Amino acid sequence: MTVLTVALGGGRDYPIHVGGGLLARAGELLAPLARGGRAVVITQPPIESCYGAAVRDALVGAGLSVRTLAFPNGERSKTLRTVARLYDGLYEARADRRTLIVALGGGVVGDVAGFVAASYLRGLPYVQIPTTLLAMVDSSVGGKTGVDFRNGKNLIGAFHQPRAVLIDTNTLATLPRRDLRSGMAEVVKYGVIRDPDLLDFVTSRVKDLAGLDPAALSHVVGRSCRIKADVVAGDEREETGLRALLNYGHTVGHALEAATRYRRFRHGEAVAIGMVSAACIGEAAGVTPSETRAAVAGALKAQRLPLAVPADVPAASLTGLLSLDKKAENGKARFVLARGIGNVALHGDVCEEDVRAGLALQAREYGGGDAPAPAEGAA
Repeated sequence: MTVLTVALGGGRDYPIHVGGGLLARAGELLAPLARGGRAVVITQPPIESCYGAAVRDALVGAGLSVRTLAFPNGERSKTLRTVARLYDGLYEARADRRTLIVALGGGVVGDVAGFVAASYLRGLPYVQIPTTLLAMVDSSVGGKTGVDFRNGKNLIGAFHQPRAVLIDTNTLATLPRRDLRSGMAEVVKYGVIRDPDLLDFVTSRVKDLAGLDPAALSHVVGRSCRIKADVVAGDEREETGLRALLNYGHTVGHALEAATRYRRFRHGEAVAIGMVSAACIGEAAGVTPSETRAAVAGALKAQRLPLAVPADVPAASLTGLLSLDKKAENGKARFVLARGIGNVALHGDVCEEDVRAGLALQAREYGGGDAPAPAEGAA
């Protein structure tokens, strides 16, 4: 097991445990955080059937009283209605401020359970046990919680840091291949924004990663978590602009998810397309060199991720949603653009003409491929 630390200071530091077989150690590692001796596991039915018993048995074995609450799969369940139903479950369970919330599942579970923990009784302690690659390397670390609202991704939420993150890489063995590739999009993102060596590793070790080689997976998960932990420690609440860099590719990616009603793409697939969009928009704006754009697209293509907005999604439907992005200011989208691999910055001066030109460049260079099948049920 590798243990990383998210160094927030003020007694709020927390560990990220990374290794194989850690679900069996959930009691040992997490039970001390449940000061009231009770835990509520929030999950989804498929995750519950695979891993619920293992986590519950480990926590019970450590002396905790455990209750499980499950909500339906898919991004479309990431709503205030779901949150209200979970509040009902916590109320019926007589949860108090010492009850530990355990988020067991992918990114949707982590975001929803984290928001429930942030808001019920004005804040409960919670831990993350991510079971997808995307959640392991991204959403489980950093304390961003929330739900979607109307056409906006994560428009309602709160910063609420977990007390610990437990990453059992063995859970990736049951992850569908499409979801594994989706998670690799976020790993590619970390390479682009901070670590050229990580980008080279992802590109050169495709077979090892697809084959779930333990050493290769541990490396990309650990390195990605380390990068995110360092960024979060430097800008916990996105006040300096540093943490916004983690949203490379997410501006167009989130708009694409909303435009297709969260039914067509896995999150990582949309972000992959969004990263190519950002590279092309950056090139049109005179910020991103063409060779950097090619490197970004090449790394994503090696992971068999989509590179272009489907032809049946009009560019106008995306540009109309960009102002809803969380980074927007005064109704104008801001973009994270790459000056080179490992060198990105937030730009608030990208004109609409450059956005249109970049999307057109993306369509010319990378369009024409098959669009992914519907992503209903993606976690």
